[in-house]
Amino acid sequence: MKTARLPFGIIIIVTLSALSTPATAEVVLPNGPNRDLVARICSACHDLGMVVATGGRSRAGWNGTIDDMVQNGLSISAEERATVLDYLSTYLPFRQ
Repeated sequence: MKTARLPFGIIIIVTLSALSTPATAEVVLPNGPNRDLVARICSACHDLGMVVATGGRSRAGWNGTIDDMVQNGLSISAEERATVLDYLSTYLPFRQ
C-alpha cells in the first residue's frame, strides 16, 4: 500500500507546482503588413519582447540595429531588410 501512495503523492506535488506557476505572457508585435516576416526574422535570435522593448527608434536607429544584428550573424536579403525596416519604423517608431 505504501508503494502505491508514493507515485500518487509525486503526481499531486508536480500537478500543484505546475498550477501555481504563473503563465508567461506572449509578446506580440503590433498588427501591420509583414508582421509575420519581422517576427520570423527577429525571433530567430531573440525573444520578440526585446524588439518591442527596443521600440521608439527612428528609421536610422532601426537601420543601425539591423546593422548590429547582421554583424552578429543575421542573414537577411536586401528586400527583407527593407521590408523589416519599413515595418519597424512604422509600427515601433520614434516618439518624442
